[in-house]
Amino acid sequence: MKNTYRILRFAALLCFAFFLAACGSGGSSSSIGGSNSNNGGTTAQSTSNSTQLTVDAGPLELQNAGFIDEDVPFISVTVCVPGTATCQTIDHVEVDTGSEGLRIVAPALTLSLPQQTVGSNAIAECVQFGDLTYGWGPVASADIQIAGEVAKNVPIQILEQNFQTTPTTCSSGQTGGQLFDIPSLGAKALLGIGVFRQDCGFGCASGSPPGAYYSCDGTTCNPTSESLTAQVQNPVWMFPSDNNGVVMTLPAVADAGSPGVTGTLTFGIGTQSNNGLGSASVLPVDPNTGNFAAQFMGTLYNDFNGPGTGGGSSFIDSGSNGIFFLDSATLTNQFGVNIPDCPQSGSNALKGFYCPGTTQQLSVSVLGETSNGTPAGSARTITFNIANASTLFQSGSSAFNDVGGENSNSFDFGLPFFFGKTVFTAIEGQPTPSGNGPYVAF
Repeated sequence: MKNTYRILRFAALLCFAFFLAACGSGGSSSSIGGSNSNNGGTTAQSTSNSTQLTVDAGPLELQNAGFIDEDVPFISVTVCVPGTATCQTIDHVEVDTGSEGLRIVAPALTLSLPQQTVGSNAIAECVQFGDLTYGWGPVASADIQIAGEVAKNVPIQILEQNFQTTPTTCSSGQTGGQLFDIPSLGAKALLGIGVFRQDCGFGCASGSPPGAYYSCDGTTCNPTSESLTAQVQNPVWMFPSDNNGVVMTLPAVADAGSPGVTGTLTFGIGTQSNNGLGSASVLPVDPNTGNFAAQFMGTLYNDFNGPGTGGGSSFIDSGSNGIFFLDSATLTNQFGVNIPDCPQSGSNALKGFYCPGTTQQLSVSVLGETSNGTPAGSARTITFNIANASTLFQSGSSAFNDVGGENSNSFDFGLPFFFGKTVFTAIEGQPTPSGNGPYVAF
C-alpha cells in the first residue's frame, strides 16, 4: 500500500482549550510528592541528561495503517508502575513544547497504572487541541524515566476511546475527532514539556471550567476542580535535577526535505556542560499564556492586540508540524502576499496547508511579552520559507523546513523553525542563569 501523510497541525494550546484567562500556575513553588528536591535547577553531580531525538515516518502501526508522519519529533520514554521495577519503554513518543504532560494512547500501554480517584469516583481529563481534535481519558500515575532523569509518581493521562461516556463539553465543536490510538495521534504518546509546570494551573485548581477535569461515577462525568499537585504534570520540573527546562537541537535539512533526521533533547538549562545558553538570546513569554508578540508588516499580533476579537498569539511549538500563520485571504488582501491554500483532494490531506506557485520567503519581528500583553525587550527577526506542501509531500520525505499553513490571527512557529537551531524552553518559576522561567531562547 502506498503511504500517505498523516497530517497533524496539532497546536496544543491547552490554556485556550480550557477557556482560561491563565493556564500557568503562576510560579507556585510547591513540590509534588516530594520528588522535586532541587527547584534551583542546578545539580551537584552529573546526570545523563540527553536523549536521541528523531524525526521520521512515525510508528510502525501508523505506517501499517497506510500513513506516514510529517515533521513530528520523537523520543523513547520509560514508564513504570510507581515505586516498582514494572516498566515499559515506549518508542515514538512525540515531543511537544507547546503543552504540558505525558499522554499515552491506551493501545500502546501494556502496564496497569493506578488511576487517580476522589472517593469512589475516577478523575478524567479532556484536552482540546488547536487542530480541533480532542483527547479524553483517565488520569493515572507513573514513574517516568528519560535518559538518566527520573520523575516519580507523576500524574499522566491515558487517552481512551471508550472511557465511560465522553462529556459533550469535551467533544463539542472538536470537528477533528478524538485522539485515542496510534493512527489517530500519529504517535504512541505525547510528551508535553512546555513552559508551564502543570497543564491547567490555578484556573482548574480554583474552579471547574468545562473542557478540563471531570469526576466520573461510572455513569456520568461532571466538571471538577483539580489541585495543582493532582493535575497532569510537565515531568521535567519533577526531576531531582536538570529540572528548569529543555533544549532541543536538530540539524538543518535541505529545502526539498529529508527522509529523517536525528538530533538531541537535553534536560536542564545551564545545569551541565551540555546545556548552557551560549549565544542564544532570551525571549520572555507571557507568564499566563506562554505566548509572545509578533509584528508582521506593521501589524502587531499578541494576546491582546491584532485584528479580530481577542487579539492574536505567537508561540514556538515543536508539536505543530508546520509554520502556521494568518490565512491566505489576510495575506493577499491586507499584505499583498500571494500564498494560496493547497487544492483540496477527496481525503482533505492538504487541508490547512499553503501551496504557493513558488517558494515564498517571509520575515516577522518577534518581541517578548509581559503578563498584560505589553511587548518587552528588543525585537528579533525570524525569516522563514513557505514552499508548496503538495509538491513536498509527494517526495516521500518526513522532515521539511518550509511547510506552512493557516492559523488565523497568529504565528505558530512549529517544527520547521527548529531545524538548524538549538531552542531552549524554560519552565515557569524555575531559576536559570538568565533568570526564572518562563521564556524561550534561540
